[in-house]
Amino acid sequence: MKKIIFSVLAVLVVVAAIFYLVSKKNASPEQAAPAVAAGPSNDLPWLSLTQLDGTRLTAHSLEGKTILVFFQPDCDHCQRETKQIREHIDAFKDYNVYFVSDATIPQLSKFAVEYELAASNNVHFTHATPDDIYNAVGGIQVPAVFVFSDKGHLIKSFIGETPIEQILHYL
Repeated sequence: MKKIIFSVLAVLVVVAAIFYLVSKKNASPEQAAPAVAAGPSNDLPWLSLTQLDGTRLTAHSLEGKTILVFFQPDCDHCQRETKQIREHIDAFKDYNVYFVSDATIPQLSKFAVEYELAASNNVHFTHATPDDIYNAVGGIQVPAVFVFSDKGHLIKSFIGETPIEQILHYL
């Protein structure tokens, strides 16, 4: 009697497994998991950014030579790094420079004006949530500067306050 019960259970398990596999294979496209839209293959992070005017963009979709500067407006090291960038802004003319922070839009606007970068066409100040920053680049020390090629490939990263000469070498 035990052999019969065991055999019936084994057959039921096999039939259930076959049914599951067949039903999964024949699932309609609506039932299948949604496909993730494939963007261009590059190293730019999947990071949602909000510009000072409220427009949203994704760092991964940025085109051309790009520099991401992660900073905090009240950070002394970030302030010195920003001042060095401003003093050498001509060296950055071929790049779009995105300053990224979780600070509020008013704080970012004030910082852009204070450090005389608000009028620079190729310099953008953007807000990102702390969670989005952490998920995109991890926990990083600020300032952090990431230099990307025109194809979006990472050329060099600088974590922490870095002499401007070292950054300029990779532009």
